[in-house]
Amino acid sequence: MRTILCTNGLLGARVARWLAERDELIGVVLHEPDRRRDVDGIEDLGVPTWSWPATAAAAAALEPDCLLSVLFGHRLDAAWLRLPSWAAVNLHPGLLPFNAGANPNVWPLVDGTPAGTTLHLMTEAIDAGDILAQREVPVSPADTGATLYERLQDASWELFVETWPTIADATPTPQGPDGSYHRVADRASLHPGLDDLAVIDRLRALTFAPYGAEFERDGRRWRLRVEIEAIEEIEEIEEPGPSR
Repeated sequence: MRTILCTNGLLGARVARWLAERDELIGVVLHEPDRRRDVDGIEDLGVPTWSWPATAAAAAALEPDCLLSVLFGHRLDAAWLRLPSWAAVNLHPGLLPFNAGANPNVWPLVDGTPAGTTLHLMTEAIDAGDILAQREVPVSPADTGATLYERLQDASWELFVETWPTIADATPTPQGPDGSYHRVADRASLHPGLDDLAVIDRLRALTFAPYGAEFERDGRRWRLRVEIEAIEEIEEIEEPGPSR
C-alpha cells in the first residue's frame, strides 16, 4: 500500500523503516526541526520528506493509497484527509474512545480508564474516527507514566505489524458513546500544589531502598519510592520597601 507517513518519535521512526523495507513508504512529513525527536535516519530512507507545515498539494502528486499518522502532533485538515485513495489512518496509543487526545499514558493512572492502542480512520475531529483494530494494555498499580508509555509503544508496534498487511480488509467499527478526551494543558493540572507538599515530604522521608511508602491495591501490598531533582531556581521578588 503506497503510504505517506506523518510522524514523530521512536515509534514513528520504527514504522517508517518497516514500511520502507516493504516498499510501501512513498513520503514522510516530520515536525518542525526544533520539535522533532528520535527520528534520525528517516530522511535517509530515499523518499520525499517534508517539514511541517507542509502543503497537501505537494504530497498529492505521489498519489498515496493511505495517509498514516503515528504520534504526529499536528491536526491534519480536510485537504490532507482527502489525499489517499483508500483511507487516512491514525495509530493512537489509547484504547479509544477512552483517552483521546494528549497523554494517553497518563490518564489511565489518574482516572482508572482502560489503556491500550488503536488503529482508526481519521476525521477532522481528533481521535474520533471508526476503529480498524485495537488492543488493551493492562495497567498495574506499579505503573508510572513512563512505564505505561513504554508498554503502550510496544503494544502499538505489535498491533501495527500484525494488522497492517491486511488492514484494508478490516471492517471499520464506530466508537462507543462513552470515552474521554484530554488536551495537552490538562496534564498541567496534575502537578502538586502547596497543599500537597506534606504528602510529598512523607513520601520522600520513606524513600530509603529497599524500603518505601507502602499501600494496598488490587488485593496486595505495594511499595513506592520517589525520585526528586532540582530543575530551576525560583527568583525571589523583593517586596518594595516603605515609601519615603
